[in-house]
Amino acid sequence: MYILFAPLVGVLITVMNGINSVFAARVGSYLSVLVIHLAGLLAVSLVILVRRDGTKVRRVPAYLYAGGFVGVGTVFACNAAFSNLGASLAVALALFGQMAASLAVDSTGFLGRPRYPVSARNLPGLALCLAGIVVMAGDFGGRLGYIAIALVAGVLPLLSFSLNSQLAEARGIWRSARANFVVGLSTVLALLVIVRPDMGEGVSALAGLAAGTETGIGRGLVLILGGGILGVVMNGVMNFIFPKIPALWSTLFMFAGQALAGLALDAIGQGSMEPRKALGVALVLAGLGANALLGRKKTATAKA
Repeated sequence: MYILFAPLVGVLITVMNGINSVFAARVGSYLSVLVIHLAGLLAVSLVILVRRDGTKVRRVPAYLYAGGFVGVGTVFACNAAFSNLGASLAVALALFGQMAASLAVDSTGFLGRPRYPVSARNLPGLALCLAGIVVMAGDFGGRLGYIAIALVAGVLPLLSFSLNSQLAEARGIWRSARANFVVGLSTVLALLVIVRPDMGEGVSALAGLAAGTETGIGRGLVLILGGGILGVVMNGVMNFIFPKIPALWSTLFMFAGQALAGLALDAIGQGSMEPRKALGVALVLAGLGANALLGRKKTATAKA
C-alpha cells in the first residue's frame, strides 16, 4: 500500500524541481534557495500550529539533522541539471545515481534500515530500467559536467530521505520536516555570508514576481512559494513511507511518477514529445512491471 504513494512523490519532485529551476533563472540561485527555505519553513510551521504530532520525542544523534544541509545541495544540483539538460534527461540521470545508491542502502542496511538484499529475480527488471535510462539520456557529448551534477542530484535526495526518515521516527514527521528546513535555512545563510553574492538584480526580479508585473500575481506567487510548499509535502510523505519500503522500490516507483511528469513538462515547454524519451520511460515502466511480477511469483512459490 505504501508503495502507491511513491509515484505521487515522483510527480511532486519533478514539478517542484521545474518550479525551482524557473525561479532560480529569474532571481538567481542563491536568492532562490533562500526564498525556497523560508517558504518551506513558514509552511511547515503553519502545519505544526494546526496539527498536533503525538510522537514521543526521543534524543537522536546530531548527524540525523544533516538532512537539511544535504537538501541545500540537492536544490543547487537540481537547478543546474534541469536548466542545462531538460527535465526528462535530468530525471533519467538522477534516477541512475539514486538507483545505484538505493542498492547500496538496501544491501548494507544504511542507518539501521532493514536489509533488502538484491536477488537474481531483480536483475531483468533492473536491466530494463537501466536500458530506459540510457535511451532517455541519448548523446552525452559536451555536457559531462552537468551529467555528473545530475547524478549527484539523484544520490543526495536518497541520503536526505534516509536521514530525515530516521529523525521523523524519533521526533515526528512534521517536527522532523521543520528541523530539516531550519538546518537548510541556516546553511543557506552561512553560504551567503561566506560567498557574498550580488543579489541586487535578483531582489528586483523577486519584487517584480511578487507584484505580478511580468507574470501575473498568481504565477509569481507559485514561483515564489511553490518550491517550498511542495518541499514540505514531499518531505512529510517521504518521512512516512520511506522507512516502510525498500529504498530501491521507492526509487523506481518515484521515478515512474518523475518520468511521466518530466515527459509532460518537456512536451509543454517544447510543444512536442520526443519519441526517444517516451521509449525510455516505457522501458523503465516495463522494468518496474517485471520486478513486480517476478516478486509476486517469488512470494507465491514461498507460500506454496
